[in-house]
Amino acid sequence: MTKNLILFLVAAGSGVAASDAESIEAVKKGEATLRQSLMRRDTATLAKLMTDDFVRIPPSTPATPRAEYFSIIESGRLQYLSFEVDDARFQVHGDTVIVQALVHLLTRSGDRPPAESRLRLLDVWVKQNGEWRLAAIQGNQAPAKAP
Repeated sequence: MTKNLILFLVAAGSGVAASDAESIEAVKKGEATLRQSLMRRDTATLAKLMTDDFVRIPPSTPATPRAEYFSIIESGRLQYLSFEVDDARFQVHGDTVIVQALVHLLTRSGDRPPAESRLRLLDVWVKQNGEWRLAAIQGNQAPAKAP
């Protein structure tokens, strides 16, 4: 009851419908779970979080379907060491939520030294059978932070 009241008050103060505020909160939790699961290489949780036809579109390599992405993560060919979100914006369109985020990543590819990158991510979440699931991620290089 308290959670619903808080969502209502937040929505009323921001001009966001209460149902949109609930969708945004659910997707925010999904985003946090996504980041933790990527850093832990927890593909079991990722499988629950992502749609069967999930696709990842990185900035400099071809699109990666779900099974291939899981293989890359499980094998350690791609390791997420840290994942910071500098800015995230949410747009609700019915049963779809689009997340635009500026992120700072520390990753390692295979045996190479860790590499930092700043990306603009576009995540697409869809509601399937009452659950929010990640359908796609697209990343583009973002300009480096000014010193």
